[in-house]
Amino acid sequence: MTIDFAMWYPIVRALHVLVMGYWLGSELVINALTHYVARTTTLSGVERMRLWDFLLDVDQHVRNAMIMSVPLGFTLASMLGLVTILGVWMWALWIVSAAWFWFMWLVHWRRKAPEGAALARWDWRFRYPLIAFFFGSGVWSLATGWPYPTVWLALKVTLFAGAMVCGIFVRYCIREAYKSAIPAIAADRATDADNAEFRLWMVRGTWALVVLWVILFTIGALGALKP
Repeated sequence: MTIDFAMWYPIVRALHVLVMGYWLGSELVINALTHYVARTTTLSGVERMRLWDFLLDVDQHVRNAMIMSVPLGFTLASMLGLVTILGVWMWALWIVSAAWFWFMWLVHWRRKAPEGAALARWDWRFRYPLIAFFFGSGVWSLATGWPYPTVWLALKVTLFAGAMVCGIFVRYCIREAYKSAIPAIAADRATDADNAEFRLWMVRGTWALVVLWVILFTIGALGALKP
């Protein structure tokens, strides 16, 4: 069965652009909510944690976009003849991406369950080989022209690895906040030192978000301009 390129390419391209906008928009909302929770002095600890749980729900939109951008991006590259992911391999890419999507949501849904910590660790472990693959294949292509024959595509893939690293660093900051400040805040006995520690980790996470925004804008520009 042949694919009608003239019909499907604009559709897939539009979806890819929408997902990138969805990713950026979600990050901006999360950043604003994070700093409100970290800096507010009018909410009780219980109210702050209720808002924090909502923030973690919103954060799922970022992960939705990150995962969806992978099969959409490679589908576009395949349509342009830039990668040889065709037929059963393209189906496999979409199936693996769907499984990753499901597992990501399972980790979120079960985060407070007894197995939540173990699932979160596997979620982190799964990302490391993906980062290595995207970075390694991108840099190799910049040096040799394979498997991505154009510089702009190789740069996009390499930068995507950087975006994933930023996401892991943000999660690291959140994890450290859970270890140090959040227990006291949740128990409504936070001191000035606890609040300062919470703000410190959120500021560190924000710097990673700034780098992530730059990366995403650059990826978008590379895809649009194809220099």
